[in-house]
Amino acid sequence: MRDNNTITIVGAGPGGLTAAIALKKAGYNVDVYEQNSDVGLRFNGDYQGLENWSDEQDTLEILKNIGIEINFLCRPYSGNDGCFVGPKRERIQVKTSRPLFYLIERGSGKNSLDQGLKHQALEAGVNIVWNKKIESAADNITIAGTGPKAADAIAKGIVFNTSVKDQFIGFVDNRIAPKAYAYLLVNNGRATFATCMFEDFKNERRYFERALNVLKSHIDIDINSPKEFGGFVNYFTPVTKKNKILYVGENAGFQDGLWGFGIKYAMLSGYYAAQSIIKNEDYAELCKNYLFPKLRTSLANRWLFAHLTNSGYSYILKKLQNLDDVIPPLRKHYNPSFSKKIFYHIAKMWYKSRLIDKQCMHVNCNCVWCRHACVPKQNDDRISARPS
Repeated sequence: MRDNNTITIVGAGPGGLTAAIALKKAGYNVDVYEQNSDVGLRFNGDYQGLENWSDEQDTLEILKNIGIEINFLCRPYSGNDGCFVGPKRERIQVKTSRPLFYLIERGSGKNSLDQGLKHQALEAGVNIVWNKKIESAADNITIAGTGPKAADAIAKGIVFNTSVKDQFIGFVDNRIAPKAYAYLLVNNGRATFATCMFEDFKNERRYFERALNVLKSHIDIDINSPKEFGGFVNYFTPVTKKNKILYVGENAGFQDGLWGFGIKYAMLSGYYAAQSIIKNEDYAELCKNYLFPKLRTSLANRWLFAHLTNSGYSYILKKLQNLDDVIPPLRKHYNPSFSKKIFYHIAKMWYKSRLIDKQCMHVNCNCVWCRHACVPKQNDDRISARPS
């Protein structure tokens, strides 16, 4: 039986563990319930990125400010560490005044973000209960960070060993990554290559094979011991049930609508959920003030990007190549503006979530794993990335 004076967190992902660390450091008893035997088991040791362009502060400074140490692989990649390839196979290199992103590893490997956060939580004194799925919330406040529930966008890729130098390459071309991008990340003899899709999921294999052929034509790369992986993300705006269940991470839809860089949003949402408890503040208001503006702007950006077509991608890449520093204009496109507010409302009507959850038909339930009609319709302001 759970102690009503203990904060319950469901899911040991980045959002849940960040919340747990903050709460424990503030003196709260914290129980984290994870249905798996370890963290990161839905990942495959693939490389991902912590984006570093949407905020004034450097991402590592932001993590430090919310109490997260860098005890995991976190390598900076700047403009001169890689390039972008357009639909005409044009190679574009951009200039950056600071890292464009930080390469991290996901999964159960010892250097992964997931393992790093787990060790920080355990060192702080957080109690993690493994192989335990919590079906409903008790009388105490529950933070739910159980991951994505539907595929609004997907990725198909491989992880492999290679002898090529450390680098990144981003590809934009609707023929290999419809309305999205493909990417190569190489670090210390290991690599991840994947293509992302916002539509036509049933042809994922075809797009991946095309993308792999483009990669091989662009760079002389040896691919050794490849292992396939897949992933998906979903988008909505967070809600609470009866002011008792606080949704964080992708379970709340904290996901960059343009590129799908959601890790920083997940961790920030966990931090704000913890702060709402520590300071007795409204979690929804904290999200509204600190997270929603960029999330909504990212959905407006998603709608704009989806209508560019390959010719538009080439035009944008050429413009970026001529800039002395791409960080300021990228940050500007993530900041709210009058025009972005208009495009956000258009995008909201254009996109609908793929998630239809009928796990529970209770009108006033306390289930942590479901979303349904108990949430007032007027508050169900969803961010999604899937055309209706």
